[in-house]
Parts: sequence; structure tokens; C-alpha cells
Amino acid sequence: MTYTRKQVVTCISVLYLVIATALAGYAASRANTRSVPISDILTGFTTALPIVSGLLLECGYDFTRRQERRQRLSRGQIQRPPLVIIANTLIFIYSSVVITLVGTHAAPSDSLDCGLRERWQTLFRKKDSDAIRKIQDAFNCCGLANSRDMAWPFPDKTHDQHACERTYNGRSNGCLGAWKAEEQQIAGLLMGVVSMVFVWQLLIIVVPTQKESWLHKVAPESLSRMLADERHGDTEPRRAIGYIHSHDRYSDRIEEEAEEEEQIPERAIEEGNRRLDSALPGHPVGDNQPSIENEWARS
Repeated sequence: MTYTRKQVVTCISVLYLVIATALAGYAASRANTRSVPISDILTGFTTALPIVSGLLLECGYDFTRRQERRQRLSRGQIQRPPLVIIANTLIFIYSSVVITLVGTHAAPSDSLDCGLRERWQTLFRKKDSDAIRKIQDAFNCCGLANSRDMAWPFPDKTHDQHACERTYNGRSNGCLGAWKAEEQQIAGLLMGVVSMVFVWQLLIIVVPTQKESWLHKVAPESLSRMLADERHGDTEPRRAIGYIHSHDRYSDRIEEEAEEEEQIPERAIEEGNRRLDSALPGHPVGDNQPSIENEWARS
């Protein structure tokens, strides 16, 4: 069963974007479980970015093909499809906004302390024991800055500030350092998803328009030609074995043919001499008779 170039490119794109979406979903799940101060809206937009990008770009090309059919144009004849340009612009703006906002959570560690402390104080005021306990268990720590800084179990009539240390057998380190590193790692994963979408957009849009780009030099010739032809509208069937340019491929054969052409006149003259000798009366016929040389052949 043979597949068209569009089917191959579509399948690879779908698989690639599904992987990017799964990675973003994993990062969002970690952020939610560890109560990292990255908003759910931001993680949701990042998770939706690969899917939205794929749909926008596919709709742009689909509407362009419909427009070509309505105008009875050959495929790829519209050099700069406006709908595709709009789709690319929207994807670029979307990606730029998301990666900028996510980048604030991957900033140097000192600038993250304020957001982390505010998030922990919110959990502590709400008495969200489940969230704080998950953070402490994940990083084997107690409290924020130290084991007595808003730690769980919360201080009450039966628990004092050292309750966390006694409950967890001597935990004395705070959770701020490990929690901060977790926020930076999750932000890095989300930024990686945005970068994957950007690379995909580059491969699908920019590279096929440049036949001499670095990807065409690295990728196999058949794959490079297939990607380029898909976007340029080349649907002509190609030979199973491609022609390899070579200037010396047929040089030996050409030389042999030239030598044979030079020998043809001489052979014709000799044959005419033999027939003339056999036709003359009284002239001996045999293999040992002397041949009459022609002045043209001698020269």
C-alpha cells in the first residue's frame, strides 16, 4: 500500500504534536500536584498550543486548496496563501506570549522566592494540609524556609512548631530550595513544548521553501524532495531510482563509438577494392593476392 506525501507529512506531524501535548500535560500535572505557583490558565494554554497550531495550519492549507479548486488553479500556484500566512502569524503570536509568561517562572532563583512564599502562605492560611503534606513528602522536608516555618502538622493545642520534625523523624530542612527547583524544571518543560512547536512550524513552513537549506543537506534526498514538493504542489510521479548526475558515466562508451565511426570509411573502401579485383578478367582471386591501395585510404 502506497501513501501520498501529504499523508506521510500529516502522520508525522500528528505524532510529533501528540508527543508535545503529552509532555505539556505531564508538566501541568506536576505543577498541580506540587502546588507550584504556575497558573492553571498558563499551563492549559501551553498544553493546547500544539493542538491549536496543528489545526490552524491545516485549516489554512485546506482553505487554500479549496480556493485553488474554485479558481481552477493547479495545486501550489498560489505562491503566498493569505490564510496560511494568517495561521502562521497567529501561531507565532500565541507561542511568543506563552513562552514569555512561562519564562518568568524559569528566572533566576532569587526572583522566585516572593511567589513561592505567597503561595505557601495562601495554603497555610487555608489550612490546606493535603497540599502542604504532598510538598513536604515529595522533597522530604518540613516547612518553607525551615522546619518551623508554617510546617504541617499545623500548630494548635496538641502540636507545637516542632511537630513536623517529630512526626517525620528529624526532618530539619525547609522546602523552599527544592520547591523552587521544581518550579524551574516545570517551566523548562513548558518552554520545551513551545520550542517543539516552533521547530515543527519551521520544518513545515520555512524549510520546504528553500531547496538548499541545511535540512535538505542532512535529510535523505527522497525525504527532502518529498517535503518540498508537497508544499510546492508537485504531484508528478517519480521514478523508483533517481538519476545521479555524472559527467564521466558514458565517456568510455562515447570514445568507443567515435573509434568505430572513424573505421567505417576505411572498411568500405577495402570492401570496394576486393569487389573490383574479383570483377576484373584474368585477375587471380584468393587470399594471397596483393590488395590495391586507395590513395584516399592511405591518406
